[in-house]
Amino acid sequence: MKKTLLIGLSIGLAACAAKPVNPGAERIFVSHQKPSAGCVYVGEVRGSQGNFWTAEFTRDRYLLEGARNEMRNQAHSLGANYVKIETESHSHNTADHSLGGTFSSTIIGNAYRCPGAGVGSA
Repeated sequence: MKKTLLIGLSIGLAACAAKPVNPGAERIFVSHQKPSAGCVYVGEVRGSQGNFWTAEFTRDRYLLEGARNEMRNQAHSLGANYVKIETESHSHNTADHSLGGTFSSTIIGNAYRCPGAGVGSA
């Protein structure tokens, strides 16, 4: 009984927080701007956090932060240092208004390896 309760509490607490960013991935620059001409495309990246079951326990800002962190982690594993956001999707609970707010966030972007900051006109 105690073990089940402890596992349930651990899962519940984990649902409240944003997904963590891996060491080094926090330096990935994320923007809606096109990268500069010297940047090299390395792949598409996607980050998401939240679902119907965890929505009530996770603040909207943590859903977005967790999605961005997951995207940064993927970009870092590709050797990128810049991500241009292509699409952002935030699912809202419209069926049950008592829950309110966002229950999941998904961000899709293109990852680039850029010299310097990577921002500018292409």
